Amino acid sequence: MLLIAALVWLDNIGFRVTTLLAGLGVGGLALALAAQSSIENMIGAITLYMSRPVRVGDFCRFGGTVGTVAEIGFRSTRIRTLDRTVISVPNAEFARLHLENLAMRDKIWYHPRIRLRYETTPDQIRFILVEVRKLLYSHPKVLPSPARIRFTEFGEYSLDLEIFAYIDVTNYGKFLEVAEDLNLRIMDIIAKSGSSLAVPAQMTYLERGKGLDEELAREAEAKVKKWRKKNELYLPSFPKETIEELQGSLDYPPTGSPGARDPRGK
Repeated sequence: MLLIAALVWLDNIGFRVTTLLAGLGVGGLALALAAQSSIENMIGAITLYMSRPVRVGDFCRFGGTVGTVAEIGFRSTRIRTLDRTVISVPNAEFARLHLENLAMRDKIWYHPRIRLRYETTPDQIRFILVEVRKLLYSHPKVLPSPARIRFTEFGEYSLDLEIFAYIDVTNYGKFLEVAEDLNLRIMDIIAKSGSSLAVPAQMTYLERGKGLDEELAREAEAKVKKWRKKNELYLPSFPKETIEELQGSLDYPPTGSPGARDPRGK
């Protein structure tokens, strides 16, 4: 009532009330439009605080960027990237992104693809499959389930094996240590089979140097033959009791590394 009375009084003394109201409406609209971005960012900040997809200190991936959350403010979130720069992302935009919180992992996926030369024989592949499975089951940092390696496909230039396993660590640096150890041991197994990794090629080429090791290939094939004769060729899967026997039996860190178990038991 007081507002209406004031408007009538202003009109009686000569003010153009309709013009004043129109001006206030346009000004209010302009103010609302100017504040829209700030309001959206504040709502984004509230969303981030309430849902907690990431917290300060979390290592995360968003869009094509990976980094550590340094600060979640009312207007923007600051991320320190791997090259140690800091980027600021408006909260309204950050809250809409697909956020992958890498700090929340309870284990880390190990999934390399091994590409063997086409000259590799079936028994050499069987040897590699069995020995790599033994490696996965016996490594103390590899979870036995669902650790596996499979001969998945005939590639354009290679016979492709695919490993699927989880490493029982959450720190990415520790994961790289274990993955490096596994990679080197897998290379040893491939060399022991007499085979080797394939070289990508889109044209005919002449290769210099030694090819597949025929002597080691014969040894690997003989071992597969022995496994087959004794019903110990554990393909397509290992018996549960064999997995339990192998589990954690491998020395890690490997012999010769600081902290490795003394092979003499000292």
